[in-house]
Amino acid sequence: MRARPRILVVDDQLDNCLVLEDLLSGSYEVEIVSDGLAALTVMERASLPDLVLLDVVMPGLDGFEVCRRLREQPTTRDLPLIFLSGLESTRAEERGLSLGADDFIHKPFVAPLVLARVRNVIGRRESAIRERQIAVIEARLAEQESNAAAMQAVIDRLTVMNTELERYAFVAAHDLREPLRSVTSFAQLLERHLGDELDQTGRDYLRFVVDGARRMHDLIGGLLAYSYISSNVGPPTWVSSDAACRAAIENLDLIIRESRAEIVIADLPMVRADELPLLQLFQNLIGNAVKFRSAGRPLRVEISARRGVGEWEFSVADNGIGFDPAEQDVFELFRRVRPHDGPGGSGVGLAICKRIVQTLGGRIAVESRSGKGSVFTFTLPSPEQPE
Repeated sequence: MRARPRILVVDDQLDNCLVLEDLLSGSYEVEIVSDGLAALTVMERASLPDLVLLDVVMPGLDGFEVCRRLREQPTTRDLPLIFLSGLESTRAEERGLSLGADDFIHKPFVAPLVLARVRNVIGRRESAIRERQIAVIEARLAEQESNAAAMQAVIDRLTVMNTELERYAFVAAHDLREPLRSVTSFAQLLERHLGDELDQTGRDYLRFVVDGARRMHDLIGGLLAYSYISSNVGPPTWVSSDAACRAAIENLDLIIRESRAEIVIADLPMVRADELPLLQLFQNLIGNAVKFRSAGRPLRVEISARRGVGEWEFSVADNGIGFDPAEQDVFELFRRVRPHDGPGGSGVGLAICKRIVQTLGGRIAVESRSGKGSVFTFTLPSPEQPE
């Protein structure tokens, strides 16, 4: 609706038009035309009036014919319309109402009655518009609620399926370890008892069997660790990331000393997390840096953190061999950074890092250049620590 509703007065008598304009112009915008054809022309505009006051007796098209044509058009079918008539017969009023008019005003005009009938019809129109708007809003809300419920049902099913899949992976991986141990043990027994009788090719074949079984054992161990993470991260509490990092370094003490790596730890904050997964996260990232160190320079690993909005961003930077992140997603399960040459791992450690960070509600990323080193960053959501 406009700021002021617009009324179209259709009457061939100028004095009637002037009387109605004087009555209505204080509250409404008034437009006047003198015949039915002019009224139908107004209805071709993009903006329709909010009410039509239509005289019954006019030259050319009378009011009844104009009303009939308006009610035939979809755009004007529901347009409010009041007939104006000086006819005394009730049959004229009955006919007008049967054609779809909203009300009837008799001439000569009685000002309070004209104003009251106009207010009532326009008020009903505004109420009908509001009801339609409310119905549209309610339908959209119902659709959104239905979509949300359907989406939640899908999420619930996927959660159940994911839980079952993880349980299956855990059980399958656990059950595969025993036959692998048997393969490794009997292959080693064969080598021990028949080693002198085998030629070099035979010994190579046995070594391939043992190495393959050991690698499969490591992969299964990694899969078990990966499956274990999401279901065994406890509720977050205030823990010292500095203590978790130093505990991880202590666990890696032997390989750190053997590699003569320099580990530099900046001030690390208290965060909201589960301590053991956080320790494993640091241990995997630092161990990864040690494993993929450069032979041409001493290894240096720098661990730091900076405060963000509602989170801490940690950085584990090294000057190792690096890699090209565009070539592979190193956080993908069983994705090895160096599958063919140089040091290699099971391809599980960084996938576990990603799973830990996501389970704790954060994000993990890496920037690296081949031959220049890598910078792993991860975030942990954390509010301000209470005093």
